[in-house]
Amino acid sequence: MRYFFVIILISAFNLCAFAQWKSYYPEGSINVKETKKAQQNKKNKLFEQHFFKALKGKSIEDYEKAILDFDKCTEINPKSPQPFYELAMIYAEKGRYEIATEKINEAVKIEPNNKWYELLLAEILFAKQDFSNAAKQYKKLIKMDPLNEELYFNLSEAYLYTNQFKKAIRVYDDLQKKKGFDKMLCIQKHKLYRELNDINGAINELLSILIVFPEDIEVMEMLSELYILNDEQEMAFKVFKSILDIDPKNGRIHLTLADYYRSKGEKENSYKELKLAFMSTKLNVDIKLRILFSYYQLIPLSEEMQDQAYELIDILIEKYPENPKVRVVYADILYSDNKHQKAKSQYLFVLEKEKNKRELWTQVLFIQAEENDFEGILRTSEEALEYFPLEPLFYYFKGISKKWFKNYDDAITSLLTGVEFVFDNEALILEFYISLAESYNAKKTYKLSDQYYEKALEIDSNNVLVLNNYSYFLSVRKTNLEKALQMSFRCNEIVKDNGTYQDTYAWVLYQLGEYQKSKEWLSKALLNEGNKSAVIVEHYGDVLYKLGDFKEAIAQWKKAQKIGGAGKFIDRKVREGVLYE
Repeated sequence: MRYFFVIILISAFNLCAFAQWKSYYPEGSINVKETKKAQQNKKNKLFEQHFFKALKGKSIEDYEKAILDFDKCTEINPKSPQPFYELAMIYAEKGRYEIATEKINEAVKIEPNNKWYELLLAEILFAKQDFSNAAKQYKKLIKMDPLNEELYFNLSEAYLYTNQFKKAIRVYDDLQKKKGFDKMLCIQKHKLYRELNDINGAINELLSILIVFPEDIEVMEMLSELYILNDEQEMAFKVFKSILDIDPKNGRIHLTLADYYRSKGEKENSYKELKLAFMSTKLNVDIKLRILFSYYQLIPLSEEMQDQAYELIDILIEKYPENPKVRVVYADILYSDNKHQKAKSQYLFVLEKEKNKRELWTQVLFIQAEENDFEGILRTSEEALEYFPLEPLFYYFKGISKKWFKNYDDAITSLLTGVEFVFDNEALILEFYISLAESYNAKKTYKLSDQYYEKALEIDSNNVLVLNNYSYFLSVRKTNLEKALQMSFRCNEIVKDNGTYQDTYAWVLYQLGEYQKSKEWLSKALLNEGNKSAVIVEHYGDVLYKLGDFKEAIAQWKKAQKIGGAGKFIDRKVREGVLYE
């Protein structure tokens, strides 16, 4: 019995101890905490996996993949600002500013006053041209980092885009208070004052620079310009003089003084300053050349302007003897003064060194054409074609020079080649057709000659050269005389009292057997300087012979023989007194 009681007592004691152990170590509580911790660790690990995958995608510019992973991060941990910041950067880079704004605002909400988040928000607002809110954001950033100069410049730029120039000036003033005197800030404020048309404000900014840097020529030049704008001519003049005291060879100031004196009617002083400007090597040669361009049209009108132009170009030739631009301007001045030979020499001087100047080759060829220098035209055009094998004008000049030397096959080859390169230039095509017609006529390839004259008339039905020459060649061949008569008559309607055109009409009439009418038109031609042409005088003798006035016919043939250049039968006509055709 006692033994049984002891067993019961021990059992009761064990039950009590077990109950106390259970209350001290609650099994359910331990399981919950461990579960939560394990779940959080898993979330953190998953967040990190997506975040690093997103960063990798971003680094290789796989933005779509990066966006998906950053979005996953925001789902896993919506209280982490970093993924929102990264997403904002990507969307801003892609120009999707609205969603970028949304994302960066989330980052700022989670972590206010983070400098980098606030800065990105300002940059996105600026990029989407929300300049008003961008300015507010930059002001907030300046409070956070008052010594950051870039923020001040960004704020002022935001104000500039909304034309708030006064606010921009105040921003520069605030920055200057922080860092002390700064020339660049004064220059910026001077520009803004000019935008506001506050010339005095702009002047004061420049004067503040000159207090610190009294010999700053660039600032002094800007100041003189402002005085001129403010109609303070005398103040500007004083600044000019101060600049020349520091830099007596300042070409730009001499040029400005030349304008100043000219505006006051002091021509002599103006030209004196202009020469000093031209002598200055500090003044860009292109500026000097632009001034000389203005003399082109004045040279024929004024001997004084002509003398000045030559004196100024002489200065430039002395200063820049090898400069091709100077030589070209010199040539242009000579050409405008009708000194074509000297002009040609200058153009050729440049072409010796710079073969790629198409316009100079062209100018030389036109001068040679004016001089009827066909040998020179041939030489120049062939050389020019070595450098410009697709230039039609050079083929044209080569063709007409070959034609002049009666090398008709080469002339035709050059002309046919060149005309293929002509685009949108009917005037040049017309010249090609005329020369081809003349070349084929000289070769007695009359069908092709007539075809090219017809093509020429399709372009310009009133071209007197074509009308006259075509009708004359038809009359010589005694072919299609009615058409020749119509064309020649039209030519004489367009140009009155031209002896050459009147002779052509007369000769068509002669071939038609209308000798009396032919005589009447030849009489007109002789009164219009036709008496100086052996061909016209010989024609007059021929028609007189046909009309039976043999004595006067022989007298006219003798005149033609004396003039020189008449037809191949003129000597027999004079010697035998008989008409040969």
